[in-house]
Amino acid sequence: MRSDSVSDAAAAPQARPRERDIALYLLALAGPMIATNISRTVMSFVDFIMVSHLGTDAQAAILPASLTVFSTIAFGLGMVAAVNTLVSQTLGRGRLADCSTYGWQGLYLSLGIGMALLPAWLLVEPLFTWLDHGPRVVAMEIVYTQIGLLGIGPTIAAAALSNFFTGIHRPAIGFVAALVSNIFNAIANYALIFGHFGFAPMGIEGAAWATLAAGLLQLLILLGWMMLPRYGRAYGTWRTWRASTRHMRQLLRVGLPTGAHFGADMISWWAFTVILIGRFGKIELAANNICFKFLEVAFMPAVGLGFALTAAVGRSIGEGRPDIARRYVAWALRFMVAYMGLIGLMMAVFRHELPALLTDSDQVVSAAVPLMIFCAIFQAGDAVSITFNRALHGAGDTFWPAVLFVLSVTVVQLGGGWVMATLMPQWKSIGPWLAATVHLFLMGAILWARFRFGPWERIKL
Repeated sequence: MRSDSVSDAAAAPQARPRERDIALYLLALAGPMIATNISRTVMSFVDFIMVSHLGTDAQAAILPASLTVFSTIAFGLGMVAAVNTLVSQTLGRGRLADCSTYGWQGLYLSLGIGMALLPAWLLVEPLFTWLDHGPRVVAMEIVYTQIGLLGIGPTIAAAALSNFFTGIHRPAIGFVAALVSNIFNAIANYALIFGHFGFAPMGIEGAAWATLAAGLLQLLILLGWMMLPRYGRAYGTWRTWRASTRHMRQLLRVGLPTGAHFGADMISWWAFTVILIGRFGKIELAANNICFKFLEVAFMPAVGLGFALTAAVGRSIGEGRPDIARRYVAWALRFMVAYMGLIGLMMAVFRHELPALLTDSDQVVSAAVPLMIFCAIFQAGDAVSITFNRALHGAGDTFWPAVLFVLSVTVVQLGGGWVMATLMPQWKSIGPWLAATVHLFLMGAILWARFRFGPWERIKL
């Protein structure tokens, strides 16, 4: 294995690594990815807190609007997550030039998706008018979403290049790009939302423009890093930029199910929030949004560990060592359950105090308390689901997990949530959140069984 393909953070485990080496290498690989996702959580949290100063209407509008943007681009983000899988497996086989070829194809695919989705801009106003969360809330939702959709291509492209660096086991580069864009976003928010540094106050519209600019900055940083002489020499980034039909086909083969999986996940949470919860009014919607902010603290670092696990499993598969891959998965599961279990305990114990940090409304706090209990309960199911989902993706096993997920999220979370909201409206948000909790535990069990008994060790990409 060539030394220039290994992260500076740690040396790759050798033929028969000790358990401690497996755990430490996974943590060294995961550290920058966790930090990257924490920085993204902080960016989202800063947006939410700053916009919350504009009042309850803005607080109720920000999550449905940002979820709409994210749901629109989720399919593309899921597709380019396959760059991590393919690059890490190619790294394991020692074909370094192919690693950068997949990175470039991910970039081209991202920009194509961005262009294809731009017409969704025209659907934003009729969508939120139909949802009717109240005139002031709807107006804010429309302006934030329309501006956010302009950043579809750059956002997905930045994710593709970040996945390239994760796949070659250099995730710290993605972290630096995310950190710089995060700092820029906070400053731009301060300037544009409230009117500082010579700018006129723009309210929630300013938050949308700040996020768009931060995404563009992140893409430029990653692209510039990819073109540094070091990566040109090691991975041929200067000569592999041309479109490759063969590599694009492989990317689509792995990425289409991944995109469907991630897209269905985001669209389901969008429908959950703006339709199932939105029907109960802005108090329930604001309480739901606050709970989501605390959920991000739990699952975003876990997703960072999951992407590191994908890279570790992919490289092990490329090296012909599924036994090592299994050991990575075992350690990832321990870390996931410990971390998310601790977060769940804190959510349960401080279920009154935590929501009160983000709102002055006693009504919103009261509505958020029971939802925090559900957030605490399903941490265990989510930990198992994230672990085995990302492990299967590292092996290239993406089709059947995606099919099973789409069925569960449609029938259990959305179908069950609609039944609960319709038959027991007096429960308000509690009914849909109960259905979501059942879905997450069910997916944890399904993905564990797929990893335990499925064909992932025999898949050839």
